[in-house]
Amino acid sequence: MKPIRLAAIALLLGAATTLAVYGQSSAYGGPQGSPQNYGYDRDHDRAPRGEVGFFYEELSYYGDWVMTRDYGWAWFPRNVHPYWRPYTDGRWVETEYGWTWVSYEPFGWATYHYGRWARDPRFGWLWIPGNTWGPAWVSWQHGGGYVGWAPLPPSVGFQVGIGIQLGGFNLNIGIGPDAYNFVPERSFLQPRLSGYMVPTARNVTLIHNTTNITNYTYIDNRVVNRGVDVRRIEQATGRRVEKFRVADSKAKTRSEVSQGEVHIYRPQQQQLDTVHVSPPASMAPGAGPPPASRDMDRPAAERHDTPALVVAPRVATVPAVNAEQLQKQDRRAQQELAQYQTQEKRRLEKLHQQELANARAQAERAQVEKQHQAEREALQQEQRNAAQQLEVRQKAQREAAVAKPQGHATPQGEKKPADQQQEKKKEKEKGQQQKQNGSGQDQ
Repeated sequence: MKPIRLAAIALLLGAATTLAVYGQSSAYGGPQGSPQNYGYDRDHDRAPRGEVGFFYEELSYYGDWVMTRDYGWAWFPRNVHPYWRPYTDGRWVETEYGWTWVSYEPFGWATYHYGRWARDPRFGWLWIPGNTWGPAWVSWQHGGGYVGWAPLPPSVGFQVGIGIQLGGFNLNIGIGPDAYNFVPERSFLQPRLSGYMVPTARNVTLIHNTTNITNYTYIDNRVVNRGVDVRRIEQATGRRVEKFRVADSKAKTRSEVSQGEVHIYRPQQQQLDTVHVSPPASMAPGAGPPPASRDMDRPAAERHDTPALVVAPRVATVPAVNAEQLQKQDRRAQQELAQYQTQEKRRLEKLHQQELANARAQAERAQVEKQHQAEREALQQEQRNAAQQLEVRQKAQREAAVAKPQGHATPQGEKKPADQQQEKKKEKEKGQQQKQNGSGQDQ
């Protein structure tokens, strides 16, 4: 093997930061002087295609683009559950790039391997484009029988040939507990992790029982995501961690694991070169944190610097919807959110009852009740934020739906869902006709 050129973070930082500190954190705003590899060049015009390049048409089919003050054009998914979070619908596998996220979402080839995720107080999670591929871009927490991961924010940069650059950003303080997805470590290798994630409100407790183990290296021109110790996972799960090889896939709709390989779509370099990745002006060296980061945890309605909503039109191939359809979609999403929040509250209460029943000493019971109160308060805040953010996303989707369509392309190399359905219909009719003729084969 060639000599290893390693310029990385090996952040074995304790999680002793108090809840008060997390409440005051800048969340996913940027630190002073953080180097960037993605963002918005304000000298360009405000057309998404001119800024985000081929990602505009590729992802317009699955979500909408909005203008943000700190990062320029950002994207959020459409037709997902209203309680959706990044890095949930998929699994982790070990590859030559370290821990690699295998997404089951049609946009996952882009949003989990390029760019970063920002947690906007108005919209919730937004994806900021980038052009450097990685197996995943996450912060890791591990300990107390749990593994957690959260999207690395735009304030964490990466430079090819050097590695991750924090620029003074503290992952323990800058990323709040509610940004993490936690699962029991014994479930870490499950093929669909979304079914094993604990209620997010529990994170205010779990964060204190885990340690940040984020560890990215740069080896032989590869970004390597070390993170969780493989041997520890093997001990917890009682099974060997199989190592897969990353292979390029022609299909974008879903990454797949089969026969020792992980198939993930990776675009050509000439396509990535269309993505402008200039650092935002608010992230220039010597600049303070962007204004949005100073009160990130406050509801959007209480902020005085909320910019006007600017939404990009969808590409022409995105199916049009009328006002009545939009209203039905909005009502259905609101109902789904209400149902999910009720379920999460019940799950949390059930866990609380079990823990109280197992608490023997009075001092232990008092400590458990204190933790439960913090979790209930976190749940209440989480649910208020989710309702407000859903309303803003729905407004943005309505505006994008009625705007004059742009472009003409379906995600490259793929057919529109309508075309796929038509082909399936024709194949079914053809099969029925063959059955009637008794041949079962083409004539």
